[in-house]
Amino acid sequence: YPLNVEGFAFLWAGARATWGVKAGKACFEVKITEDLDVKHLPTDEPDPVVSRVGWSTDYTSIQLGEEPFSYGYGGTAKSSTACKFKDFGERFGAGDVMGCYVDFTTAQPTISFTKNGEDQGDAFVIEEDLDDRALFPHVLCKNQSVEFNFGQMEEPWFPLKEGFELIQ
Repeated sequence: YPLNVEGFAFLWAGARATWGVKAGKACFEVKITEDLDVKHLPTDEPDPVVSRVGWSTDYTSIQLGEEPFSYGYGGTAKSSTACKFKDFGERFGAGDVMGCYVDFTTAQPTISFTKNGEDQGDAFVIEEDLDDRALFPHVLCKNQSVEFNFGQMEEPWFPLKEGFELIQ
């Protein structure tokens, strides 16, 4: 269970899967299961509960979307890579299921997202050379708990985009 007592509630916590992809059309799902209690935080704390989901290479930091080869979509309706934040998609939070998709079948790989099965569009066209490196599922949370579906469940939470398979 996430630790958010006292000053810990100001911190972000991230995790990256140990299985990545570098070919085909792959995806995973993240369910934002709960907002944690943050009544002890100052009322002027911007976005005290928020998550960012996406993909990164295995040598990037845990701060998703804040350096090259790290691609995130945040609950504040922003996409980010290399600390460049742009308006993208809809806000999301507790109760929402985010689909994270990567397509390596095009000349330049693309990363797209869904919210509760609704396509949010392409957030990134990867123009940098990945140099045959895999992209790994990644999440960054602040006072939220999450659950993943990599394909271990009998069915996805929402229908997948056509042609994509869960990373398994």
